[in-house]
Amino acid sequence: MADDPAAHVSHPLVTVLMPVHNGADHLPTALASVFAQDFADFELLVVDDGSTDATPAVLADCADPRLRVLRLERTGLVGALNRGLDEARGEFIARLDADDEMLPGRVARQVERFRRDPGLVACGSDYLLFGAASGLVRTPRGAKDCRAHLVFGSPIAHPAVMLRADALRAHGVRYRAEYPHAEDFKLFSELAAIGTLENLAEPGLRYRVHAGQVSQVEAGPQQHVQLRICAENLAARGVPVSVERLARLLWPSGRGWTAALAYVVLRLPVVVWLGARSHWVAGAGQALLVGRERIRMLLHRPAAS
Repeated sequence: MADDPAAHVSHPLVTVLMPVHNGADHLPTALASVFAQDFADFELLVVDDGSTDATPAVLADCADPRLRVLRLERTGLVGALNRGLDEARGEFIARLDADDEMLPGRVARQVERFRRDPGLVACGSDYLLFGAASGLVRTPRGAKDCRAHLVFGSPIAHPAVMLRADALRAHGVRYRAEYPHAEDFKLFSELAAIGTLENLAEPGLRYRVHAGQVSQVEAGPQQHVQLRICAENLAARGVPVSVERLARLLWPSGRGWTAALAYVVLRLPVVVWLGARSHWVAGAGQALLVGRERIRMLLHRPAAS
């Protein structure tokens, strides 16, 4: 670890990549959480994607020499992320969104994990919800569970991930515009064919829940693209399933005990079968965890939904 924050500005070990568009309201706390890390050998690359609010002024007020700002005309999230990958100087690329916050020690712990495992290409963590919701979200742990989870959804929270830059570049892995609102899930699916994915067994992120985020504003389109990726991942494992069938299995309608019981009897066994067919014991285990979340969703879904 470096003692002088400016010591590795030109050749940092880690690039923290943060795209932002009109994020001035929460940007100061996001920046502060990065600069408070006890691992100093990083640059913070902020890609300002055509902001028209006070974002440029917030960035201009930051005097830390590790901050590097790239200003673009409005290109969209995928374009901003890919430009960030191209410009990153670090051996590792840590993601953070401009409305979230890094928890202390995250960067150091992820770097340590990469140093112990040369086959690791992506490392995430658990995360804490704050804002409109609260609680701890537990992610799949080891490589087998993360790989198995890919047939049901993304095993890694995008703003909590650290990536091995050489793996991305050597294999041409980038964010794909043809998978809007789930470009991270597609990227992790591609990386799983190259190396291992894992999560730290502790929270490394505070994830802000609010009405303006993509998962709220674009919930329907995002869900459809996620299901398409799940279907592709299942097909790659020799288990073809239509997107329409996956929607019924993974995103059931209804609410209350009747809907939950029907899901347990009629659909959860099929979900477990898909997991087992694709990834044996690890797949069945991840299927049961997914099923548990769906049951909880049915039991607590608001009446108006």
